[in-house]
Amino acid sequence: MFKNRLITALVLAPLVIAAVLLLKPTAFSAVWGGVILLAAWEWADVSGVESRTGRIAFLVALGVPMASASFWAPYTVDWLMWPVVAWWFAVGMLLRARPDKALAIRLPVGLKLGLGWFILLTSWILFIWLRFNFGAAQALYLLVLISFADIAAYFVGRRWGFTKLMPEISPGKTVEGLYGALAVSAILAVAVGLWFKLEPLTIADFVILSLVTVVISVGGDLFESLLKRQRGVKDSGSLLPGHGGVLDRIDALLASVAVFYAGSMLLGLFLQTAEPVTIEVPTDMEGAPVQVEPIQPESGEAAPEPMGQEEAEPEASDAGAEESAPEE
Repeated sequence: MFKNRLITALVLAPLVIAAVLLLKPTAFSAVWGGVILLAAWEWADVSGVESRTGRIAFLVALGVPMASASFWAPYTVDWLMWPVVAWWFAVGMLLRARPDKALAIRLPVGLKLGLGWFILLTSWILFIWLRFNFGAAQALYLLVLISFADIAAYFVGRRWGFTKLMPEISPGKTVEGLYGALAVSAILAVAVGLWFKLEPLTIADFVILSLVTVVISVGGDLFESLLKRQRGVKDSGSLLPGHGGVLDRIDALLASVAVFYAGSMLLGLFLQTAEPVTIEVPTDMEGAPVQVEPIQPESGEAAPEPMGQEEAEPEASDAGAEESAPEE
């Protein structure tokens, strides 16, 4: 099984890296959307939807808002991550405090589908925002962080794992494996911070954010394990040899992306200059496009407002004040 897992990872890794680093916004959104829809098919199955028609209907219900994201997403960019963060923190506290009670909760199929719709849709848009608002390096770092944490937990758990983390839900996970994942994540965060020449205090913030992200990612993994155990299946699918289904591979990412995005935004943490993504092109009074300067995150200052073609009349101000930019 480990051999199949390794081969699959070696095949997928270059494709994932190329997609994150090279694809333009539309192509990246479509590819990541395809992955989400594959995971949605498996989520419907794990939720208890038996019929193919029911699963297709779930895909349509998810695909419609994804296809129309350009209309609604700009209005949610400032707050969408917060209900997702609140959800995963609540799930983590419930699983940590009462795993037996969580396992005994039998949610209706419709509620499971609703949760899946919410989790998959928000994870899709938040990872896109992370990629194009914070840069390819930041999105790739999140993927590498989750992968390294998973690998470390696997090997440390096999070698030194004796204390079960939550045997009621996932018998294979150990406390020692979690500590190993956190240790490797801290080392990775420091190394990446030094590579990008971040300030020492910023590196400390980056390490803390990375550790919190890994802890929440474990909660996402455990939540999917909870659904699978209630369904009576080991894997969400069989598309990826050695890994199970697509949902098995991205469950940790689904939980962690909101926390990592929110933390990056609060801390003003940029590993590189992000690519500016313009939803609507601003124009001057005559309808000609105005060039918008990209954000310069290193300086911590917002980008200057674009100037029009003609200077506006100065507003009434104190002596020596500068002329204001023209209103558009």
